[in-house]
Order: sequence, then C-alpha cells, then structure tokens
Amino acid sequence: MTDKIDNFLSDLDEYYPNSKRKRRVKEEKVNKKDSDWTINPIKKTLPNGRDMEFYTIGALAVALGRPLVTIRYWMKEGYLPAPSYRLGDKKDATGKEIKGRRLYSRSQIDAAVTLFGKAGALDKTRIKWPNQQLTDAIAEAWSNIRAEETK
Repeated sequence: MTDKIDNFLSDLDEYYPNSKRKRRVKEEKVNKKDSDWTINPIKKTLPNGRDMEFYTIGALAVALGRPLVTIRYWMKEGYLPAPSYRLGDKKDATGKEIKGRRLYSRSQIDAAVTLFGKAGALDKTRIKWPNQQLTDAIAEAWSNIRAEETK
C-alpha cells in the first residue's frame, strides 16, 4: 500500500502543483573562496629580463572573496593602492584612450590575502573603511614586492 502512495507522490517534487511543467533543478552555488584565481596568468617579461606571471584585478577579487566592482571601488576611493603593473594603453574605435589592464604578481596577491586575514577582513561580508592601517600595510607590502621583483 505504501508503495502505491509513494509512487503517486514521488512526482510532487518534480512538477509544479497543478501543472505539467517540471521544476527547475537547483544548482549548487560555487564557493568563491574555493575558486582558483591562478588559472589564467598573463606571462610578461620585465625590463630587467625576468619572466613573470601576472594576474588581473579579477584574480585579486576572487582571492579576496569580493566582487570585482568592490575592488574597483576600493581603488577609486584610495582604500587599496594603485596596481604596481599595468598593460599599455590602447585606443578604442572612437579614438579614446583606454588604460591598460591592472596587473598583480602572485606574491602581491598572496600578501593582500595574508594582510586581509590578519586584519580579520577576509571572512567578513562587510568591511568598515577607511581602515588606514590595512591600506598602509598593503601599500608597503606591494611596493617592497615590486622593488624585489624589478631588481
């Protein structure tokens, strides 16, 4: 008896009530922290002849677990320092100059993640800025790293 009832009720989760339309299958959300930001490096040679892998601002956003818009806003407001590296400027179809992509080395992104972790800002959904200590620490770390990389 229970088998007949179970068979009859088994379709309830598959279809909308009083409809022949099937329910959408819910997709699992990907945890941003588990995403790998190191997937697409940009390989460039520095003027000192050293070959390096660089990552875009999107990789920085994934590493910090933030939306890309937030990272751009933090840079605009001065909460995060300007990128140490940048691709060359280009002109679009109308002749307007467009700045090149912001680039970061692996060690710069690792330093930012470490400093965010130490400040307790990595796992929080909202950060109260201005956190001048964090801003200064990231700026100092990035400038030291760039000095080492460009020797």
